[in-house]
Amino acid sequence: MHLLFLDFLKPVGDALRTPFEIVLGFLAQAFDSFSVTHAIGAYGLGIIALTLLIKTLLFPLFQTQLRMTKKTQAEQRKVAPQLAELRKKYKSDPAKLNTEMMALYKEHDINPLGQLAGCLPTLAQLPVLIGLYQAIIDHQFFENLHVSPYFVGLDLSIHATIENPITWILPVLAGLTTFVQSRMITPPAAAPGDAQAAQMAQVTQSMSFMMPLLITFFAFQPYALQGMVLYWIVSNLFSIGQQYTVNGWGNMPFLGNRPKPDDDAKASRSDRKEKGDARANGANGAGRGEVQARTNTQAQADAAEASAADKVRRRQKARKGRRR
Repeated sequence: MHLLFLDFLKPVGDALRTPFEIVLGFLAQAFDSFSVTHAIGAYGLGIIALTLLIKTLLFPLFQTQLRMTKKTQAEQRKVAPQLAELRKKYKSDPAKLNTEMMALYKEHDINPLGQLAGCLPTLAQLPVLIGLYQAIIDHQFFENLHVSPYFVGLDLSIHATIENPITWILPVLAGLTTFVQSRMITPPAAAPGDAQAAQMAQVTQSMSFMMPLLITFFAFQPYALQGMVLYWIVSNLFSIGQQYTVNGWGNMPFLGNRPKPDDDAKASRSDRKEKGDARANGANGAGRGEVQARTNTQAQADAAEASAADKVRRRQKARKGRRR
């Protein structure tokens, strides 16, 4: 059974199939001409090489999307406390809330639709998936290649089945790589007190677990030949490496949310600077205190001296008066 959307897009796939068949056929036969690659599996190596070629061509688009997403998430975190206050203040007036939120976004120069840019790479990859799918399922094209369908012992011309455990390898790898990629781009937890943002974050967290399960499920369907699953795995691995260069491990369990060594050094230098400033301020404060104390003591001494001199003058006047 085929997916309805694949049947709907079949005319598009037929138009895109030919260029993918030409490139895939050339790569597979080129690898098949070497004894080493022939032993590994020329057809699988051809799919891997084609995947890397496609991902390299789409690299600028994905890189722009990753940077835009990172920037948007940082801006959203910056205004999260203010958004939480607005939602609390205007929770009974959705129209006013929307107006105030738009004003806040405009004030901070934030594009609220910025994260929708994440859909662009997926849309760009859709024609690739359709064309490559049509090329892989074309048995006549594959027979004309005269290459083995096996890649490191896995038959790429069949689909995975529950009855054949060896075919579970690629679907499981597809699910695992999808999980890693999803967790790496999952935004951090919402600010405390922002119920709506927390709910959206919870949905995103749930999707990061649901998507790998769905991909694994789809990889077991008759329309998902093992060659197509191999493309998905290699594509995910390429994307994971690209995402790491921008976001690190993100929210990946046990690996993410760790500051880089440079960040630790900067934090350490910042802490030392703050402590040094505190000591300097303390020393300055102590110095000012000592000066003030000395000033007060001097003033008291001057006052006592002036009082004593005044007493002496009064006594001298009194003596002169008695003599007269």
